[in-house]
Amino acid sequence: MHTIDQSLDSLLHDPLQAMAAGGGLGYVGLDIPPDLLLAAPRGSCHLPWRFMRDTPRADEWLESSFPFYARSMLEDWADGRFDCFEQVVFTRGEDVSQRLYYYVCELQRSGKLAGPRPLIFDIARIDRPSSRRYTEGALRQLAQQLRLSDELLRAGIARANALRDLFHTMRQRRRAQGSVYEKIVRASLFTDVGPVIGALNGHDLQNDRRRVVLGGSSPPDQRIHQFIEANGGFVAGEFYDRNLERLGGTVDASAADPVSAIAEAWLRQTFLGRDLKAPEQRLQALVQETRAQAALLWFARDDEALA
Repeated sequence: MHTIDQSLDSLLHDPLQAMAAGGGLGYVGLDIPPDLLLAAPRGSCHLPWRFMRDTPRADEWLESSFPFYARSMLEDWADGRFDCFEQVVFTRGEDVSQRLYYYVCELQRSGKLAGPRPLIFDIARIDRPSSRRYTEGALRQLAQQLRLSDELLRAGIARANALRDLFHTMRQRRRAQGSVYEKIVRASLFTDVGPVIGALNGHDLQNDRRRVVLGGSSPPDQRIHQFIEANGGFVAGEFYDRNLERLGGTVDASAADPVSAIAEAWLRQTFLGRDLKAPEQRLQALVQETRAQAALLWFARDDEALA
């Protein structure tokens, strides 16, 4: 196994290892500016999910429409696994995330659940001045709830911009098997992946394999990529939200008001599940860009709107 695979597998085996000291910031969903998340003094981490496990309490509390990863998160929450977080931010930009937020709040109110304080972050993506004002206000309120000063936010912008540059370079120089990039992006939800990215220099692209674009729902792990690789292909590009472009565009680190700068940049970020502007044309453009010979569309049952 290549060194980068070993490093990534270690990170993904224990995604909460960087939060062991406690007091960190948890989050659920991708529609939260990474600049704000990376500004948290004790670090931030997406709530991880686990497979092939029983979720008896989550099954009792949640409706059948909730996907497996939400059940896994709630079961771990009930087990105290997320007590390392002081707060957990849920995005209203994803249906599962916002519904899970309300369930956690009600379960805590009724005394059935303990753990960190849940917060909700809302963003208005309709292109009009009132939406921009609303989003900036919501972001400013969240920064205050998290006790993030302008100085901390500027540091978060710098960290996010550096990671954006790394991801952009990887995307432009993409040479490794797609499963490696899937694990890099997924690991970046939990910790700083910058130190392991340099190991990509040792990966070589197998040009005799069929090039495939994988699109639809964000896959739970690397298994779909590996299935394609095991059958003579490789994923040359991803057309789902959890990909190398998930961090959005560069934010102006010299802006007088970091909250305004973050909000302005983040409103330009698009998400496949909420994009009504001809996503099929974006898919065709990615197929042409990557010179793919096929596109595989995979949809989870809970992604009804996306499908």
